[in-house]
Amino acid sequence: MKKTIGYIRTSTDKQGNSITLQIHKITDYCEKNNLVLDDLIIDEGLSGKDIKNRKGFHSVLEMLENGELGTLIVLSLSRMGRNLKQNYETIEKMINKDTNLISLKENVDLSTPMGRFMVNIMNSLYQMEREMISERVVDVLKDKKKNGKVFGVVPYGFDRDGEVLIPNTKEQKMIRKIMTLKDKGLSYQKISDFLNRNKHTKKNGKKFNRYDVFHLVKTDRTEIGV
Repeated sequence: MKKTIGYIRTSTDKQGNSITLQIHKITDYCEKNNLVLDDLIIDEGLSGKDIKNRKGFHSVLEMLENGELGTLIVLSLSRMGRNLKQNYETIEKMINKDTNLISLKENVDLSTPMGRFMVNIMNSLYQMEREMISERVVDVLKDKKKNGKVFGVVPYGFDRDGEVLIPNTKEQKMIRKIMTLKDKGLSYQKISDFLNRNKHTKKNGKKFNRYDVFHLVKTDRTEIGV
């Protein structure tokens, strides 16, 4: 038999969502809707971001993975996770395991059409949030690239000087050699063989392969920030 579980979480800065209040709300809901509450699982004094130390929530997820969880009841979605991403990922797992979620404050009930509609809205918001974050990251990288600043792994042909890329003379010379060999009609494989034969290595000390050479040829590394 799958279980109906009430999950409760409090944090030191959320006195309005005390354990007593959450217990009362969840048990009252079960009584009014003829639901048998099998257990109440409590994480006390823990932030929503503190996923690793939330032993109670981990036991809920374990029951979910084992197919033991039939319905999870929370006072609000904020009791499950701190942000939209955490909550949506948990809800997605619940849908895949045919587990119902009831969130009292948001009136979410996955067993109803309206509840599933709310989850679809949440999914749309989650996707929009991801796209907005992605756009902000791209903008930051573009700005760093424009100003010759380091972002991510230092590319072959350059060295790091604080946040700025400076040309590596030896590697820049090798890039020009690679371009010359390519202009002469050598294949990417033959160029990589030449580099390895002459003991030239990548930034990480590993040998070149034809894909590395292809990337170097297709990416202009002869100027800072390009």
